Amino acid sequence: MVIRRAPKGSGSLLSRRRLLDGNDKSLLAILQLAILGLSGLSLLFTLFLTLRVNAIVTRRPTFAQLTNGETLYISERDRNYRHPEVIRKTVNDWTLLTFNWDGTLPGSDEPDEGVGVPESRARVPFSMSVAALMLEPDFGAATLRLFAEELVPSGVFTGDLRQVVTIEYLSEPRQIAEGRWQVDMLATRRLIDRRDGASQPLAFNRTFTLQAVEIPQSPLGDQASLVEQLVYDTLGAGLQITDITPYTP
Repeated sequence: MVIRRAPKGSGSLLSRRRLLDGNDKSLLAILQLAILGLSGLSLLFTLFLTLRVNAIVTRRPTFAQLTNGETLYISERDRNYRHPEVIRKTVNDWTLLTFNWDGTLPGSDEPDEGVGVPESRARVPFSMSVAALMLEPDFGAATLRLFAEELVPSGVFTGDLRQVVTIEYLSEPRQIAEGRWQVDMLATRRLIDRRDGASQPLAFNRTFTLQAVEIPQSPLGDQASLVEQLVYDTLGAGLQITDITPYTP
């Protein structure tokens, strides 16, 4: 009997072949499939988290209910965005505050003795001084002096005269730049003599230029005085009037 010795290295070669044969191939395939499955689940979980985060980030509230039960509509906008009706209301409020004089302080029966104007010896009704805060500061100071010296008769503070204003037309705002708009207005001031009821109509047709500004917050909130609340309510639209020019329809 002849015994032949296996070639040197044939054992290691046989071991390597066994790794690729039979059950060894199945085990390798199963491991690869398991790794692929885990990778797929990880990808799906990542996508799920991404969608959830995106939904939270882009969520926009539509309504908010106040403690008094009032419901307000809310929408996310650019910080310089102002709704057209808010712009129109700012012009409307400024006009009513500036030109409605009845000789009493707003919301009371106390006589309006007028407010002194810097660099002028004249006075203006209290509501007009509040409305001036809606103007750009330098423009507001100049406008207040002009109105005090040329527009407000002294009879307003003695109770002999009163004035009412009516707005016949208020245009839609025209955006002229980022955070800036123009509004046209047709209005009539009526100066009324309380002694004989005579009324003098005076046209006030103007184009208003407005710009978006930061909305101020009262540091005292509900504890603020009535005057301070009036001031902050007036400025609550976050708009400032920068120019008023004659308007011809």
